[in-house]
Amino acid sequence: MVEQRTQVKGRAVRGRSAVASSLLSDLLSVPPKVRKRVMAQLDEQDLAVLLAASHAELGTAYALWQGDPVGFVEEVLGDAVWSGQKRLLRSLTTHQQTAVPSAFGTGKTKSASLAAAYWACVYPPGTAVVVTIAPRWRQVLRQVWPEIRRGVTRAGLPGRVDQAQWTLADSQGLEHVVAYGIAAAPNSEDAVQGIHSPNLLLVVDEGGGIAPKIGRNMAGLMTGSNSRMLVIGNPPTDDEGSWFEKLCLADRVNMIRLSAYSTPAFTGERTPLCRSCPPAVPPHLLSTHLVDREWVANAIADHGPDSRYVEAKVHARFPKGGPNTLIPSMWVETAYGCDEPDDPAAVPLNALGLAEERREWLVRPRAWVRLGVDVAADGGDEVVVSRCVGDLLTIEHASAGAANANAVDVAGRVLTHIHRAQQLADRLGTAAPVRVKVDVIGVGWAVYSQLERWGEEGKHRAEIVKVDVREGVRRSYDAATLRPAKKRDELWLAMRSLLVPRADGESMLRLRVDDRAIAQLSAPRYSTNNAGETVVESKDKMRARGIRSPDRAEAMCLSVYEPAVQRSRIVA
Repeated sequence: MVEQRTQVKGRAVRGRSAVASSLLSDLLSVPPKVRKRVMAQLDEQDLAVLLAASHAELGTAYALWQGDPVGFVEEVLGDAVWSGQKRLLRSLTTHQQTAVPSAFGTGKTKSASLAAAYWACVYPPGTAVVVTIAPRWRQVLRQVWPEIRRGVTRAGLPGRVDQAQWTLADSQGLEHVVAYGIAAAPNSEDAVQGIHSPNLLLVVDEGGGIAPKIGRNMAGLMTGSNSRMLVIGNPPTDDEGSWFEKLCLADRVNMIRLSAYSTPAFTGERTPLCRSCPPAVPPHLLSTHLVDREWVANAIADHGPDSRYVEAKVHARFPKGGPNTLIPSMWVETAYGCDEPDDPAAVPLNALGLAEERREWLVRPRAWVRLGVDVAADGGDEVVVSRCVGDLLTIEHASAGAANANAVDVAGRVLTHIHRAQQLADRLGTAAPVRVKVDVIGVGWAVYSQLERWGEEGKHRAEIVKVDVREGVRRSYDAATLRPAKKRDELWLAMRSLLVPRADGESMLRLRVDDRAIAQLSAPRYSTNNAGETVVESKDKMRARGIRSPDRAEAMCLSVYEPAVQRSRIVA
């Protein structure tokens, strides 16, 4: 019947609301595939009349895409999706709960925004609501909602979208909230209570960070005749038995695993052109925004093929057991993602009038400026200079190659960063001298000696501190703490203590470093010797299991580490 009616397309539909209304009724009675085929035969004017009839009779012009989220994304939003995204979008029409453990770079946040836009549009305003949920408010503001705003603007969808709320007017002109975002911190049990709608969609981003109590409360909302929940996220690396893991294993849940190896870079899937980037960006395939082979190879080289990180971020599996990781990657990610300080006295680095400081990261007046220098042993690995300004930790230099075998050349590069650090300290009004900790193993001893000599000659004002990581520990530690065996263990444990999340879930450090540095911080394992002391995995052992030397991480550890002061004994 519908197929026959399309023969009147053109003149029959145009200007004849009765025909459009009848066609609308017929289209809603057939499967989305048939509906899609019929609508494809209509020209722009005919389609406009049909959509106007839908808006007048059903309260939304987009009711024709109910049950067809992929069609809505492609035809209404004009966006492109790959096969993994299509699977999770279609699951909304067949399953009440969908869980998507995902590798890095599969487009999971974009998928969440597309699902939200679909649900908010295909039901009349006032009859449906989308609630996006993430563990932290900054995740709500920075991840899903920027994507929703871009999609609404690009497609010219109706309504008003602000930072985390979308409102649409009904046929009477009354505005309704059709989508909004909330944070569901572990201690906010009431965050997801009191949410009701005839057509309810919960979109949970960063599902691995959702606490069990919050998860149970969300499950309690799945009581309506048309309620859905989509949970997307990386499997947590350090929380075995998490709520997200249990959800994925539940019989009632449709689990769709998106590993890195299921993406176009590995399957050879030909993706359409990206339709999300601004017009000024040259045409490119959607796959350029997804994880690639180089990232996967680097992740395995930095963490090891059997690491919990690779298990979660590459294979999209929930890690089980395994060896002890000294610094959980979740702690590192928290420090990497933490906000800039809410301190009116703090100033951006690029507002200090220093040509080399181009970043907008905030620093506080009188903040202590320290450097950590990891010198490549015998010219191998990397020479790395890390800088700590108060709580802001960065990598200022990293280089590898034969040039690093010459100690004077290496010392010269370090001297450049000492001068920069001194200028920064002066602008901040810092009274404490710039303190430079140098690993003196191998070539490092000659670099340290050269920097000391230049200080005596007046070429810098910094305090140069040698750190021999092979030495014993001069501090005494409480029996309840992790007690280091050697100085290298001590400096790693010092970093660990600074990355332990505070009571509010935030970090004491702001990590503004690259992916390799982030990876290296959570790469080493630890063990306990016969004396009950903590021993951090050596670089040689890490190389033996296929992991790069953690030079960037050790430079960061050196920058925040303060060796015990060695005092002379007083003889009576």
